[in-house]
Amino acid sequence: MRGRVWFLAGAAAGVALGLGHVPYLAGAAASLAESAQRAVGSAGSAIVRAGARHGAPRRAVQGVFGLLTVLVPGVTALLLVLAGAAASRLRVVIGLLVVAVGVVGFRYLPHGVASGTLVFALGAAALAVFAVGPVFVMPLAAVAALIGTEFLPRLIAGGPSAAHGAVVEVHRALFARPGAPLALEAALLALAAVPFALAARLALR
Repeated sequence: MRGRVWFLAGAAAGVALGLGHVPYLAGAAASLAESAQRAVGSAGSAIVRAGARHGAPRRAVQGVFGLLTVLVPGVTALLLVLAGAAASRLRVVIGLLVVAVGVVGFRYLPHGVASGTLVFALGAAALAVFAVGPVFVMPLAAVAALIGTEFLPRLIAGGPSAAHGAVVEVHRALFARPGAPLALEAALLALAAVPFALAARLALR
């Protein structure tokens, strides 16, 4: 239950940041997303050129890159949530292992030194158990939510973004001409939402 609270708190912070409702940070998320979109576009151009040099069909390379452009943000968010969930589940195990190391010290160290080691181990174990949420889980959830808040509306709105460009490239790969029909946009939107939905379901379990 405690892990879910930190996931929810992080998601709320990420959405607030993405919507520009965080003081002094309004617009930071949009700038970050725009930079990421440009980086993806540059990487895509490099992939297309490399594929063409090695004889791969240009349309096929562009279509694959278009699909990756749509999927990568959601997959990234899902991986962040998976990392947070793993840390949340392992925190008790990590704490017990740290305490065990302190207890073992009584066998090999003088009593006074071993007692100090055990006290230190207990403090480290408590930190591992109780600080994982705010220090690790919450920031990961916040970044995942920020990605979704910035990426999905851009995909829905279309326009000259990398996400809209992905629709055009996939259409070009399939039909040998540029285009952005509503059906294909809806299909790619649904595909892009799948990893975000999986991330949300994992965070709420």
